[in-house]
Amino acid sequence: MIRYNERGLGLPAILTVIAVLTVLAASLLLLSKNAFFSTKREEQKQKALYIAETGINNYLFNLNKDPEYYKNSTHPAETAWQNYGQGQYKLEVSELENAVGVEIIASGRIDVKNNGQSNYQERRIKATIQKRSFLKYLYFTDHETVEGTGSKIWFITGDIIRGPLHSNDFININGSPVFKAKVTTARSFYPGTGSAVFEQGYEEDVQSLELPSTNSQLKNWSENGGYYYNGSTMINLNGNGTIDVQNTNGLSTGPTGAGLALPGNGVIFVNGQTSTKYSSLSGNIFIQGTLRGKLTIASKGDIYITGNVRYNDRAEDMLGLIAENYLYINHYDNSGRDVAPKDITIEAAIFSLNRSFTFESYTNTPKKGTLSVFGSIGQRYRGPVGTFNNGGQPVSGYIKDYDYDQRMQFNEPPHFIEPLNSGFYVSNWEEI
Repeated sequence: MIRYNERGLGLPAILTVIAVLTVLAASLLLLSKNAFFSTKREEQKQKALYIAETGINNYLFNLNKDPEYYKNSTHPAETAWQNYGQGQYKLEVSELENAVGVEIIASGRIDVKNNGQSNYQERRIKATIQKRSFLKYLYFTDHETVEGTGSKIWFITGDIIRGPLHSNDFININGSPVFKAKVTTARSFYPGTGSAVFEQGYEEDVQSLELPSTNSQLKNWSENGGYYYNGSTMINLNGNGTIDVQNTNGLSTGPTGAGLALPGNGVIFVNGQTSTKYSSLSGNIFIQGTLRGKLTIASKGDIYITGNVRYNDRAEDMLGLIAENYLYINHYDNSGRDVAPKDITIEAAIFSLNRSFTFESYTNTPKKGTLSVFGSIGQRYRGPVGTFNNGGQPVSGYIKDYDYDQRMQFNEPPHFIEPLNSGFYVSNWEEI
């Protein structure tokens, strides 16, 4: 009898176990189902983001086919949702106020139907698309070596770079230089980044910026609304918005004399032969003074900066200096005297297409004080402006104090030279 009672007592326990297992199974099924839908939602969110990116890339494709696309055309996605894959995208496009390019807000969505009703999963991206420019950088260099010797030029302890930097070459690091803005290189760092400080990060293996070998397009601008000269030319910038020009070559068509108005299209070009520094036939320019207005000055030969080159108003004025060969801080006059100033300030976008920005005979001089640059420096080869001993103390020439003109992120001197691969690119991207 006891056995029968024991069997009877076991039945409720078995039923309880079955009930518990049933609840557990249902819970696991629910958890599994929730996990499935959670995974599915994440997958759909990623697809929506991908579709939004597709909208930006499609606009970028059209812009690189037609640089005036944003001015003359309306993308279909600006007026209606466009189908792509399993979803759709739409674009809001606005022209940048102070730069060549656009800001785009791209929306991507996936229709997640619930009982036959549309239930969209949507992501949004804001992107800035700008045209590539040499002037996006305080420093741009094609080769991080001294021309002719192949000697590396190093960023060292004590160097403070107050603006964006890009090189098409290896960037040589020794010690703890400080980079205040982002650094990019088409190659990498040698021998590595070491203890360098990158306050806004760095990026390796980015696309190179291709330099043209000539500034002849500026010659065309100078002959059509600008000032064209042939042979050695002296230019003084007056703070009242005029310039003084000295040139005696009969092939010149630009005006000469004192108190000249700036050229209508803002371009001056000096042509000439490859010759000695002070030859009247050379395409060399000698320049100093204070600019009021916007101006680009280009030479077939070299540009010699003979004194301070400054703006009357840093917020309004803008100067470009483009030499096909060297861009020098002048050292000697035509009698061989040392006429380099003790300290010198240059406010301009400086560019040497085939050579360097440097101090003429920088080793054959006593210490000259500080070279202050406010603007942008581009060059084929890094050019020295002074020498230092093993302790980092100046021995000859100038010490550097370079500061980036932030306006050049969005604006340029008239008809400034562009990279050969001057297409549009996404300069900023963020999800909103």
